[in-house]
Amino acid sequence: MRTQDLESSVIGSLLVGGASPDAFHVISTLPEEAFSIAQYREAYREIKRQALTNSLIDPIMVSDSLGGSSHAVLSETVKHCWSAANIRGYADLVRKAWSRRKITEIVRSSHQAIESARNSDETDNAVSELLTSLTAISSEDGAINPVKMTDLLENYLGDLECRNRGESTVQTLQFNMPALDEKTGGLNKTDLMILAARPAMGKTEYALTMARGVADRGGVLMFSMEMTSGQLTERNIAGTGGLSVSKLKNPKMLNDEDWARIASGIGCMDKKDFWMVDTTDLSVEQIRAIAESHKRQNPTLSAIFIDYLGLIKKPKAERNDLAIAHISRNLKFMAMQLKTPVIVLSQLSRDVESRPNKRPVSSDLRDSGSIEQDADVIAMLYRDEYYNESSPAKGIAEVIVTKNRNGETGTIYQEFRQGHFYETSQEHAQIASREKPEDTRRYSKKGAF
Repeated sequence: MRTQDLESSVIGSLLVGGASPDAFHVISTLPEEAFSIAQYREAYREIKRQALTNSLIDPIMVSDSLGGSSHAVLSETVKHCWSAANIRGYADLVRKAWSRRKITEIVRSSHQAIESARNSDETDNAVSELLTSLTAISSEDGAINPVKMTDLLENYLGDLECRNRGESTVQTLQFNMPALDEKTGGLNKTDLMILAARPAMGKTEYALTMARGVADRGGVLMFSMEMTSGQLTERNIAGTGGLSVSKLKNPKMLNDEDWARIASGIGCMDKKDFWMVDTTDLSVEQIRAIAESHKRQNPTLSAIFIDYLGLIKKPKAERNDLAIAHISRNLKFMAMQLKTPVIVLSQLSRDVESRPNKRPVSSDLRDSGSIEQDADVIAMLYRDEYYNESSPAKGIAEVIVTKNRNGETGTIYQEFRQGHFYETSQEHAQIASREKPEDTRRYSKKGAF
């Protein structure tokens, strides 16, 4: 296969496959100098710049940025690229061809230096330089290449100008939940978010609500190690149809309006790019492998949900906190590697139940040290009515954002009705949920185990 064809295959695969994990691997390991053809080298430089600054690879944007005759060249390149599946293989061949060219040039130059040496010292120096150069080529083959700040500044200045004009250039993950999106500012592509609560607070349902919002615009992959995919499907239909799950358990009691709501829920979910894995006892390495494979096949994947942290198979470790640290670190690595936000559900410790005020804080996370460190966003669910049936905040759920690396912390409110979460007036809910420190009897009714 000709060098020209190999370089064309790499560019075509990047343009066809987009900002996939394989694409980022190639960008981080294949230098621009590996391309011998100027047009492909310029195209690769622009692809690399856009991928590193905006986490996207778009043929039209690349063509517009390059200008001139690049559109025709890139269109022809894409046309002859059947698949991006073997992009790593193409890149490896391009790298080897580049290495051969460098070795040939080094050997030719060294041969001339040795032939023209006037004494043994000059000969030894020429040989030493030859060996050093060959060793450098061998050691850099496939290595991760640092990115120079200069390569990123131009695009950043463009982003800054857009912001100055009031145009947003930040591409964050939105959940289509106004109060939550406003508080968090959305998630960055490499963020790890922890959603935690005591049992029966509705964290799985809240995660499904978030996931459905994401699936309106992109793909969702949900790992469920507690519920089956059938149970999640039922919950999603109930949530989109505005029905309680208990109603679906007894179809004979459903009326015409209920059936219409079910049909509406099914139609809504049928349009979403929503994938589920309900296998139990998965290790974090298995989760990463499944997610990476899915992302490669579905580049539009926008978020990964895991329900929940405590059910991920723990590695062998001297202490439980070290095992949890291994898991949380790998989940963060997965988000960074796949450029896809990861939302993980987690249980809170029972210490919450021993306090008069049962609103959770970050330290209530089980083995919280590593989780707090690795997470970019931590949100905790609390429903006062669970502990006090006569609570003025009945029907209101608090979503307490205790950590937000790139935004504000604080509490937002959701209406909790028929087992589902809905938007509500933040001002009225805040008033109803306001604590009364002098009244501690409200917290003593029951615990949540």
